[in-house]
Amino acid sequence: MERIQYITGLDQYEGLSLREISRRTGHHFNTIKKYIDRDNWNEEVKPRNPRESKLDPLKPVIDEWLKNDLKMPRKQRHTGTKIYELLKSDDRYKDKLLVGKQTVISYVTKTKRELCKSVYDTAILAHHDFGEAQVDFGDVYAYNSDGRMIKYHELVVSFPASNGGYTQLCKSENAECLLEAMQRIFEHMGKVPKRILFDNMSSAVAKVLPKRERRLADTFSRFVLHHKFKPVFCNPNKGNEKGSVENKVGYKRRNFFVPVPTIIDLEQFNKSLLVRCDEDMKREHYRKQELICDLLKQDLDAMMPLPIERFKVTRLVKGKTDNYSFVPFENNKYSTAPEYHRCEVWLEISAEEVRILNDKYEEVVVHKRRYGQETEPIVDWLKYLNAIGRKPNAFKYTSFFKSLPVVWQDYFRQADYDDSKQMLNVLTPIILDGKLDEATIAMELGDINSTDEFLLTYRSLTEPPKPKEIITENTPFQEPYKSDLAVYGDLIGGDN
Repeated sequence: MERIQYITGLDQYEGLSLREISRRTGHHFNTIKKYIDRDNWNEEVKPRNPRESKLDPLKPVIDEWLKNDLKMPRKQRHTGTKIYELLKSDDRYKDKLLVGKQTVISYVTKTKRELCKSVYDTAILAHHDFGEAQVDFGDVYAYNSDGRMIKYHELVVSFPASNGGYTQLCKSENAECLLEAMQRIFEHMGKVPKRILFDNMSSAVAKVLPKRERRLADTFSRFVLHHKFKPVFCNPNKGNEKGSVENKVGYKRRNFFVPVPTIIDLEQFNKSLLVRCDEDMKREHYRKQELICDLLKQDLDAMMPLPIERFKVTRLVKGKTDNYSFVPFENNKYSTAPEYHRCEVWLEISAEEVRILNDKYEEVVVHKRRYGQETEPIVDWLKYLNAIGRKPNAFKYTSFFKSLPVVWQDYFRQADYDDSKQMLNVLTPIILDGKLDEATIAMELGDINSTDEFLLTYRSLTEPPKPKEIITENTPFQEPYKSDLAVYGDLIGGDN
């Protein structure tokens, strides 16, 4: 990934041709062409146009006073207020003083810093072009559905040129949470910033190298290549270099999370946060006398379009299962299936899920990702039901047994080994079909003491009654029988 980053960087940031990149790197021309699909991504610096100030005629005088102050004791130097008073009271300067006190104080503060420090630190993005962004995390707290206070990590993406910004809540500051939150913000805007400033967070930077170089984390590097933006990093321990987002983190915390909110569904809460951010930007910029939302449009115009394909924010980690078919990850254990004990598996990690794959990359089971360490492993007991059916005594000591309705727990505690095994063999396919609720109702309808009684009740409850058969005879049509009495008249010898 570092090599690919280097190759695309030669094209995007130095403007080299494909053949020149091929010659310099030693890679085949087709390989270079494979990774580069744009011509030039070098940023063109647009310096701010100098503006005239009404203080300009007096600046040489102020500069001279401040230079002389460097020879004086610290406590006997001019302050901004004192210089303003001197200018206002001196007949030589009072007619030229056309600015207020605060303007003089600001200029004195700036000039003192320049005079006292020949070399001083400045922010990397000192000139904020439209289309640039800064990213940082902050901590906030919220209540969950149980009323318990949970710590969340507030990811903020700010745009210094417009003073706009968006925020999303994450459960951690890992790479998956960082990239997933950034991608949601990109998709909400429909654009990607062309340049983004980060600090040296471990989710983005694997190692800080000499000469201010960075070795990027693999997933983060793929994310950068996919979205084509230029990542920029602060100097170590210099968070002040991204002052815009630092201020925005505090602003969002004070205005969006006071009072402490209650979060039932984090996904829906994050969607509502994006809408609230849009509404919040319908206010005036603190300095430019324009609405932030209008300035943000200029930011969006300067940004790049979204990639055609959506980036899949996951990473693959190889793991090995133990005797219980559990695989460890981040101080927690996740179940697989009984047939995967003591073997290698792959874990596809996302911000919300841990998807376990076998050696053929086929899905075995999907778990909800756990943040924080807990003693109990995360088990999908549906994968172990067939194995449990062969060990009914061990079944009573599993967490799955404790999760069953009370009526089932009472039955298995009273049943002997054979009855438990027989009932488990019957109950397993019912649970796998998602019909445990119907089975529980059947158990509660009567006094069930055996598997046969349960089956009879369960089937009468779940299977429709068989219709009664109506038997019909298909006989041919016959004319009604008519008696012929003439033969009896002949026997008695009369006409009647």
